[in-house]
Amino acid sequence: MDRGGCGVKRRRWALVVAGDQHGEAPVTGSPDLVVAADGGLDAARRWRLRVDAVVGDLDSASDAAMGWAKRCGAEIEAHPVDKDATDLELAMAWVLAQVEAAHVLLPSGGRLDQAMASLAVLASPRWAALEVSATVGEAHVTVVRGLRRLRGEAGEVVSLLAVGGPALVASTSGLLFPLAEEALSPTSGRGTSNVIVAVPPTVDVAEGVLLAIRPSGAPIGLAPDA
Repeated sequence: MDRGGCGVKRRRWALVVAGDQHGEAPVTGSPDLVVAADGGLDAARRWRLRVDAVVGDLDSASDAAMGWAKRCGAEIEAHPVDKDATDLELAMAWVLAQVEAAHVLLPSGGRLDQAMASLAVLASPRWAALEVSATVGEAHVTVVRGLRRLRGEAGEVVSLLAVGGPALVASTSGLLFPLAEEALSPTSGRGTSNVIVAVPPTVDVAEGVLLAIRPSGAPIGLAPDA
């Protein structure tokens, strides 16, 4: 598979299934690629998703799921168990050169350290060329660099949280409490519990990176934010 070589047009978006997922199948829309990060393969199989690749140390994916993926022709990218990156990081690296956007399905509940690490990974500057978003249970997360239009309906709560350092918000629109030329700190709650009053809301980040989190606003279709 050509992974973004010269003259090859990148596809629109990838769906990345990460971690031990439970519950009903999400409405995924039509991703150009579906990538399972190790144990996410079992969820993808249960949800009957077409998987293009399985990436990780493969210590969590079941033998049955691995056999299914191989029969379906999925690419298998196996890494050592003793590695310096999480399976999610490896999956994000796999899609980086191939798509313009990535939406990640993260498990709800489970270990707090893993959940925090996964959100930090999504905010990494390594994926700055991608539009990155995620679903965590009922919550929808958008990684905001520069100007981003957010999903959401009027009346929904949205929190803007700086990650990795301060973030300078140039402006916002469609929010009850507007921000303009204001620095948000990762150690302050200043950006929490805003409210959408007009759609689509927008956030323009001049410096740094934000996580825009709608706690009960998982998107319909999971397509990347326009």
